[in-house]
Amino acid sequence: VSKIISAINDTLTQKAIELSMMEMKDQPPAAFGWLSLGSQGRKEQLLLTDQDNALIFEDVQKDKYNEVKEYFLELAKKITEKLNAIGYEYCPADMMGSNPKWCLSLSEWKKQFNNWITKPDEDKILLSTIFFDFNLVYGSKELSDELAESIFRSIGSYEIFLNFLGLNALKNPPPLSFFRQFLVEHSGEHKDQFDIKARALMPLVDAARLLILSHSIKDFNNTILRYEKLMQLEPQNKDLFESCISAFKVLLRFRTEQGLKNNDSGRFIDLQSLNKSDRLKLKGAFKPIKDIQELIQVRFNLSQMM
Repeated sequence: VSKIISAINDTLTQKAIELSMMEMKDQPPAAFGWLSLGSQGRKEQLLLTDQDNALIFEDVQKDKYNEVKEYFLELAKKITEKLNAIGYEYCPADMMGSNPKWCLSLSEWKKQFNNWITKPDEDKILLSTIFFDFNLVYGSKELSDELAESIFRSIGSYEIFLNFLGLNALKNPPPLSFFRQFLVEHSGEHKDQFDIKARALMPLVDAARLLILSHSIKDFNNTILRYEKLMQLEPQNKDLFESCISAFKVLLRFRTEQGLKNNDSGRFIDLQSLNKSDRLKLKGAFKPIKDIQELIQVRFNLSQMM
């Protein structure tokens, strides 16, 4: 189902880009690419959520740069407006191609990623986890390929970055208390609800990303495809990766059902609305989180960094 939804998302985005280009006075002054990020980049979006996107354009001469950037910012503004009009809400954090921070030339993007990788802190790691899952929706494959190559070169020359990513992947341990009770939100508008995205889905997403990056494997953005690839690369851990896939599918189904029922993103679940069987299924999906996090902690020697 996620493949079908992703194909629809991509088609709608491509149409929005084409219509926006027709509204521009001139043709694009340089080659460019429109990137989807986060869950859209991973093709795991089953419900309408807010936009996460970026724009990359080819390097141009210094004296042409401002003019070229202004063109693409105007184009990106039109694209994001159209996407918003058809239900893809603006990103609250303004992580969109219409933001000058995320509308950059190839060289600037390379520099940006290199900075995140070689000088990691909490904010840069968070940005990395969102931007590393980029997927080209429209435009120059050459630009997105060259950016991906540059990212892997940077990681190769600064491998301790993977340890920082590893620490980030352990930030949300399995969401059960010592007494096997669900860990729920303690305050705020979602008090007593279970955050299935942060506490259950993202730990599996983060683990898959980290492990696939550690093998220097490109073009595997989707979490399930990453685990399937890892099964080939590490046959000794095949059962674990298989259980991560099963758990991820169960969690994604829960989130989608909740979202459709409540007409929202499905992120926060009212546990009282689940029957006993569903609660047990949900709890069963947490064991692979514990197992994959233990593997990461040992492999990347993280107990010394914690």
